[in-house]
Amino acid sequence: MLRKLGLASSSVALASLAALALPGAPAVVSSTPSAVPMVVVGPVIKSASTSPPSASSCKTAYGIACYGPAQMAAEYNYGPAYGAGYNGTGQTIVIFDSYGSPTIRADLQHFDTAYGLPAPPAFNIYHPEGNVVLNYNNLPSPANFNSKQLATEVGWAYETTLDVEYAHAMAPGATIDLVTVPVSETQGVQGLQNLEKAQAWALANLHANIWSNSWATTEQSFDSSTVIKQLNQLYAQAAAKGVSIFFAAGDSGVANTNKQGATYPYPTVNYPASSPSVIAVGGTQIGSEPTTIASHVTEQVWNDGYGAGGGGYSTVFPETSYQVKASIPDRTGMRGLPDVSYNAAVISAVLIYESFDPVYGAGWVPIGGTSAATPQWAAVDAVAQSALGSQGYLAPKLYKIYRTPSLYSKAFYNVTSGNNSFDGITGYSATTGWSAAAGLGTPNVSDLITALGSLH
Repeated sequence: MLRKLGLASSSVALASLAALALPGAPAVVSSTPSAVPMVVVGPVIKSASTSPPSASSCKTAYGIACYGPAQMAAEYNYGPAYGAGYNGTGQTIVIFDSYGSPTIRADLQHFDTAYGLPAPPAFNIYHPEGNVVLNYNNLPSPANFNSKQLATEVGWAYETTLDVEYAHAMAPGATIDLVTVPVSETQGVQGLQNLEKAQAWALANLHANIWSNSWATTEQSFDSSTVIKQLNQLYAQAAAKGVSIFFAAGDSGVANTNKQGATYPYPTVNYPASSPSVIAVGGTQIGSEPTTIASHVTEQVWNDGYGAGGGGYSTVFPETSYQVKASIPDRTGMRGLPDVSYNAAVISAVLIYESFDPVYGAGWVPIGGTSAATPQWAAVDAVAQSALGSQGYLAPKLYKIYRTPSLYSKAFYNVTSGNNSFDGITGYSATTGWSAAAGLGTPNVSDLITALGSLH
């Protein structure tokens, strides 16, 4: 069974390590419906060697493909950029998570060794809101792993591992800064404020202009739109200083939940992804889930039964000026999301390595969700900046490329099929150009760099 650490809906939070049939996967541990990040975790695959399982072995054993960094590099055409020496060198990606992972340094080293990656030039961990104390770190036995709090902490460890390993894997020359807080982001009620305080600290102290975040809350779950607008002041300040903040758009399409875990009976989107000052990252799935990827394989909107890419229209923020100029389809006049997309599906999962799990032990884990897409888009930005220098807040430039068809057709893979309807709530369909299911599409990284370099 899959362990669903964030039922893709509104927030960092939604559903439990929920049971979904995946042959050979372990039993799941129950959790609260509002305290875990947006990520879907598969079985822990034991390996007699350091080598990760192949996509074909995952398909045989579990019915899904599982990919590593080389396949993602081929899917999104990183190769020419890497060949020219552009791999994120000189850049820093800042990742924000609750709790973190007690084994992240060793796990990243194992991951890098297995995939032949260099260590990052620096990997820094900061705790500006206070040191993290993990309840599961010294369990007397796995049998004690039965509380909601413990499951929440383990969920965030999976999120942290995914964020760090894939931000580094796709931009191996970049410094990685991990910023953690000692509480969980929980539907805007608690934790989000701690994360924003940590972000304000990072804005003042780290001087890095690429941030990756995979947590959120349904807009309607806040007490009022005024609260959201107050929280958004930080992101407006960061964007004005040239920081590109990437946020996962969500893993349950348009079907997001309230504070009690019940799905709203109409399409909704998540904040902070809905902020006009961030870059919202949606999800796709790789068609036919090939066991090898040598070049781009056509994608569709992620909607594989395990989850779906978030997207739609804000009820709080009006359409941004650069979206107005780009004439995106928006009858509501409100901010549309996602801005961009990337592989996030469970059926075309990526592999992480972890050794923290107190129940299932160490091993390779196929993992999906827009949490997988977001740190990789942060890496795209780092690779681009290593080639071109600082790009500032990236969103307006992405939409400027969209407004020039000759640039857009090369810089993005337009996702034109699929939809993000989910859990009985009708969503949006992909179409030619921008859509509220896939945004501008997925990156052709090397050609995107060329297009960014041609802008004036």
